[in-house]
Amino acid sequence: MSEKEKKLCNCEGDCNCEHDHDACDHDCDCGCEWEDDVVILTADDGRELKFYFVGTIEYKGKNYSAFEPAEQMEGIEDDDLIIFELSGDDEETAELLPVEDEALLDEVFEEFCRVLEEDELAAEAESLEPTDN
Repeated sequence: MSEKEKKLCNCEGDCNCEHDHDACDHDCDCGCEWEDDVVILTADDGRELKFYFVGTIEYKGKNYSAFEPAEQMEGIEDDDLIIFELSGDDEETAELLPVEDEALLDEVFEEFCRVLEEDELAAEAESLEPTDN
């Protein structure tokens, strides 16, 4: 199982679901919580697209959410991050707006990468800390 898949699947490959996690599309009933991270976004043309929610950050006073495709999409690579600006304060009801400014999009992408790396390093450091018995 890849590190990305481990992070999203939450089963660490130990869920005894008897399928190959490296090839799993996670449309299974193994209970590995993969589907919990899937959101369905509706495109302007009415198509429903599946994405994995990566997270939301604040950058320069605005909120941005990032998603990864959960299925094959024309023109989008599997490991691409799709970033939207959130309009409104509530993540559940906010409208997702495309980021038109390429320079701003690059800045927000870099900030997401920095935040994700910090989170990963913090989790790794936490796992290395000695436990009190």
